[in-house]
Formats: sequence, C-alpha cells, structure tokens
Amino acid sequence: MVALAMYIFLLWHFYVSIRVRAEAACKCIPQDDCWPATSAWNELNGTTSGKLIKTTPVALPCYPGAQFDESLCSYIYSQWTNASFQSSNPVGLFAPTNITCPPIDLASGQQPGTCTLGTNPVYAVNSTDIEHVQAAVDFARSHNVRLVIKSTGHDLLGRSDGPGSLEIWLRHLRKGISFQESFVPEGCSEAKWTGNAFKIGGGYVWGDVYAEAEKHGVIVVGGGAASVSAIGGWMQGGGHGPASRQFGVGADQVLEAEVFLADGNLIIANACQNQDVYFAIRGGGPGTYGVVVSTVIKAWPMVNVTVQNLAIGSLTPETGPLLEAVTDIYQEFPDLNDAGYAGYGSWSIANPAPLFANFTSGYVHGVYVFNKTEEEARKAFDPLLEKLSAYNMSSLFVSVTYVAFPDFWSFYWAASSYQQPAGSDTGAMGSRFFDRSSLQKDRKAVRDTMDTIAGTPDEYTIQALQLVSGGQVFKDAQDEYSGLNPTWRKSYFFHVVARGWVSGASDVEIEEVRADILSKTRAMEALAPDTGTYMNEASRLDPEWKKNFYGEHLQRLEDIKRRRDGNDLFYCPTCVGSDNWAPDGDGRLCRA
Repeated sequence: MVALAMYIFLLWHFYVSIRVRAEAACKCIPQDDCWPATSAWNELNGTTSGKLIKTTPVALPCYPGAQFDESLCSYIYSQWTNASFQSSNPVGLFAPTNITCPPIDLASGQQPGTCTLGTNPVYAVNSTDIEHVQAAVDFARSHNVRLVIKSTGHDLLGRSDGPGSLEIWLRHLRKGISFQESFVPEGCSEAKWTGNAFKIGGGYVWGDVYAEAEKHGVIVVGGGAASVSAIGGWMQGGGHGPASRQFGVGADQVLEAEVFLADGNLIIANACQNQDVYFAIRGGGPGTYGVVVSTVIKAWPMVNVTVQNLAIGSLTPETGPLLEAVTDIYQEFPDLNDAGYAGYGSWSIANPAPLFANFTSGYVHGVYVFNKTEEEARKAFDPLLEKLSAYNMSSLFVSVTYVAFPDFWSFYWAASSYQQPAGSDTGAMGSRFFDRSSLQKDRKAVRDTMDTIAGTPDEYTIQALQLVSGGQVFKDAQDEYSGLNPTWRKSYFFHVVARGWVSGASDVEIEEVRADILSKTRAMEALAPDTGTYMNEASRLDPEWKKNFYGEHLQRLEDIKRRRDGNDLFYCPTCVGSDNWAPDGDGRLCRA
C-alpha cells in the first residue's frame, strides 16, 4: 500500500511538473490554471483608472441573449464595412482573418447562428494615458499573457488580433499634434533634419494630422486613406501614400519616437540614442519591438500637382490586346517614375464591378507629378501614349485626361483620398515589387506573367498597382537608421493580385482560391526574383515571409528583437521573432 501510495504521489507530481512546464512554454489563456485571477484583472482596472474593457464581439447585439438589441444590430449591419466604425470598437478590425460573430440582417429575415469571440482579445486597455500602456505591458509580462497592440486595426495580416490576449488599444491616446518650426532632437547636439516637423502625441489618424498640416501650409507623408493610424503599423511597416515618391515612405519620415519596451520603460528613440530601436521601428515591422506612443515626423514645403487619368476598356471579348497594353505600361513605369510620375491603378480581364463606364475588362490609373506643368507631364507620357494609340478604337478604348491642382491638399481631398470597405474575411491576396531589370530585360517574360496573373474571366481576379517608390525613396537608401526592406530602394512599384470567395464558401473552395493566389504570386516572383514585397499589403500565409518582407535587414532586426525583447513579450504573426511561436489546437501561443 505504501508503495502504491508513493507511486500515485510520484505520478501526480510528474503530471503537475509536466503541466507547469507546458504552461510556462505557452502564453496563458482563460481555461488555463495560470490565467490571472479576477482579482488581478480588477487590480489592473484600478491601475488604469477603470480603462480595462472585457471585450465582446462587435455584432453581439444581433444574437439572442442579454445583449440583444434589434435597433443596434441594424446599425451595426449598416456600418460593418465602414473602417471608422470598426476602429471605434476595441475588437473591430479592418480585415478580420476569421469572423466568428458576423453581423445579421434581421430586417431581411436572416437568422443568427453562433457568435463567439474567436481570435479577438479577451481584454483591452483603453489607453488614454501613457501610464495605461505601461500598466498593460507590466501586467502581460508578469502574468505570461499574450499581448497585442491596436490603434485603428487597419491591418491585413491579423497582427492586431490574438485569442486569449490582452490588447493595448491606442485609439484614444491623444496628447496633441504640435507643429515645430525647426526640429531639435532630444539629447542630440545636431540633426540632419532641421526643417518643419510635427509631433504626433498618440493614436491619431492621418485625417487628424492632415488637417494640421493643411493649416500650416505644409505636406506630411501619410496614407491614402485618412482613417489609418499615423503612429501604428502603417508607419512601422514602411507606409506609402500620395506623397511618398516625392518625399519618402512613412518610415523615412520618423525623426524621433517615444516607445515602451518590454521591461516597461519608456525610451526616446532617435539618431543619437536607442538607435537600434529607432532603426527597427522605421520600417522593420510593427508590434514586436515595443509600443510606439508618439512620433515626430518631417513636414515638407507645398507643391502643385498635375494629375493624369488613364482609362482603357476592352472593346472585344479577347483579352490579348488588354494584356499587351498592360505590358507596355508596366515596361514604361520605371522611365515614367524617373520623370516624376507616381500614383495608383488597377486592372482586370473580368472585374466584379465596372472599372469605369460599363467596362469590366480594362485598366485604369490616376498618376500625378509634383511641381510640373501639364505640358511637362504630357511630354513624359508621350512615348507610352504612342504605343497605346495603336490599340485605340480597334481592340481597346483609350482615354487620357489631365487635371491641375494649385496645391497638394486640394489634390489630395479631390483626387487621392479614398475609403476602402472594411470588415470582410472573404479574400486572398499576394504581392510583389518590380524593379527596372524585371520589367525591361525581357518583354515576353513580362507578357507571360501578365497572362498568368490575369487568370480566367470566371475567377474575377483583381490587379492593383502601387507606383509609390522611386524618387526620394531611392535617395533615402543612404539613411543608416532605416529598417525598411532594402528592395524599396530599387523597386519602382509593387503589384497586388487578389481574389475573393462568396460568404459561406466551403473550406475546399477557400483553399482553391488561396492556392491560386499563391501560384500567381509565385509567377510574379519568377519575374522579379531579387526583390520582395511590402509587408503591410501581402499574404499573411506567405511561406517565405521572412525573406520577402524584411530582405537583407532580417538578421539585424532579429538581433534587435532578441536584445530588446528576449522573452518575446511582443508578438504578431509575420513580425520579426514570430517564428519562435506557434498556436496550438486550443488557441494557445506556444514556443515552436
């Protein structure tokens, strides 16, 4: 009996030791014994002045139960695709990766199914003061809880989400946007940039910053969508917009930042102190080195703008002429960019909705030049226009128009600002940068790639191009504190290919679309093997994400991650250091 009792005791001890080691190797989730007690959460709530939120799904009012509210459900359903609406909720996301509580159209008779929190954080700290950020960092570190960072949630890769996690919500951290006539860095005796600057003190969106820049008659480099956070993943991942070719990408604008590190300390990162963190947050990816709570960015003098709108529509069912024209355009883009052109475009052989007029097969772009006349813009475009004219009114309809704007802000609000629909998890995308060599060394290779990525009409594949590099982006290659993927410094634009699936599609149908997009992305990689892609607009399922997102800077960024956050308090998918972790079957984040 004594031997049996001893055996049972040793077996129990072995089980407990295994359980403890397993929990230590994973972040704690609510069903674990190591999950913080209610008293601990109450203490965090007190420390943050009542700012702790126990989250619920955005669409919960649409489902039977104590929170059911028919009128509120109707409002949620009507606003679901509004990015500003999503950002107003701690667990609202621009591009959720897996909706487990969809909005319900009760007015049409749609019946609710199941509603769960899914991959959303369990708690969020509505950080209206920087002390709240510090408290959340300290709590997650002390209790081994997964930590995520969200400002507006305008993210395509699921980096502002995480099951069983605590979220630092920065949307309402607002300590002001201040204009500086001449930038003076903290703790530095001199600075390379002494011009105008803005300090962005918290989770403001670009629309807030743009209003201040316009008031002071200057330009800042921000996103095309004014609803994107000005200090979050857009900037930390690179950040492009209407002014990036002229003045550099978003990461290149950062002169200084305040950052909370994993140890809970708030530091100043600039060119003369904490240079490693300064390097990492300027293009080396978001959410993994620390929590950025403020930045100081460059402000640039005003320019005038000339916009060119090009519209091409297929006049016959044949796709060949359109793809020939797209090949012509892509091959000319390096020269057009060197002449000052930048902008955005899209094309499809069968778009789900008309690209312009009644054309669902065609190409459109809005590109522009700064501080150039219409005559200068036309002259730069003439070589390409001559090629396109050969198709006009035979197989293709071709229209080119120009519009002049006296200043950047009248251009932005009239021709460049846009709002993308939010709240959908029914699509897959891939992307690739193109440099001059990939576009001009072999026309047949470019044409064949266009044919591959175009797909078939029944696939409704969408193509988007972002002509946002070149110019100052290339010049900023000399910046020793830039963590940006070096491919930006030689590539003129990146191309996005995307497809969707219908709501309720089977797992097999979804996987077929994802596999097809991966195949199309691989075709672009074959054309441009020495580039990479833009981490903020890429596939979160890219098996080569480390190489494609970070390029030659990966090793240095990994060293910074180990030095500044050796225990991996900060984590987000496809972020530096994330390959050290993997989710288990219950949603736990465990060491790989």
